Amino acid sequence: MKKTDKLTTSLEDYLEAILYLEEKNRVARVKDIAEYLSVQMPSVTGALKTLKSKELVEYERNSFINLTKEGMTIARSIRKKHDILHGFLKEILLLPEDIADDEACKIEHAIDQSTALRIFNLTNFIQSMIKKNQIDALEWQKVISEL
Repeated sequence: MKKTDKLTTSLEDYLEAILYLEEKNRVARVKDIAEYLSVQMPSVTGALKTLKSKELVEYERNSFINLTKEGMTIARSIRKKHDILHGFLKEILLLPEDIADDEACKIEHAIDQSTALRIFNLTNFIQSMIKKNQIDALEWQKVISEL
């Protein structure tokens, strides 16, 4: 895929779904992707054709779907951003699990990997300060929860 080819949020979600399904089931199928993303199977087929044209998936009609090496790299990068954001939102901003997950899904597509790394470093820094009692955990909860 060319550097100038930016993936849409939707295509990134498809890559992430395929990665999840490959890890869980060893293979991904159109039906499974549709179910996982709560979309219709023709939508999956259209997305797969686009991803195949960008050389991010190996896909033939009525066959399993596999990420290419580049597709795998991109999918893992997206998931890593999601995990970093989820941790920050849940552990630092103290959001409930479901809200942290939903918000991480929305934000992961809008930020660069370098921004995610800074959020990761900030999360680790604040957590280490709390563990060392340099920040009072109860005071942190109070401050972060005030509107």
